Amino acid sequence: MSQLDSGTFQQVKDLVLSGYHLNDIQGLACPTALLPAGTGVESLERFALERFRFRGTMTTTSIEDFVRYSKGYASATEKARCFIDADHMTARSVFNIGTLDNPGHADNAASITLKQTAPFRALLQINGERLKQK
Repeated sequence: MSQLDSGTFQQVKDLVLSGYHLNDIQGLACPTALLPAGTGVESLERFALERFRFRGTMTTTSIEDFVRYSKGYASATEKARCFIDADHMTARSVFNIGTLDNPGHADNAASITLKQTAPFRALLQINGERLKQK
């Protein structure tokens, strides 16, 4: 008679329970596998030669580069969203944010931080003080 311990029974239980979820992962767009340890779902993308979908973050201080990148990834079918922080002179465009009904991953984005010019910094330093015209 073979020796069976509680670890063996746990492994059999994990395999049986993970088998119940095989139909759940069949319809996923990215290849996935069920791992018996805790029955977790794991993406197999890291084993492929190429990524399953594009992800990227572009950061710049150039308005021209920001606009060119934004025009390249925004489309009529998948609208981009741009979030502007006027106080910090920054903007962030997210190209795959999706909609409320069909949310995206929001991991393809572009950010811009504008540099403060010398005249703008001087204007900020005034801070409500009265200036003489001379």
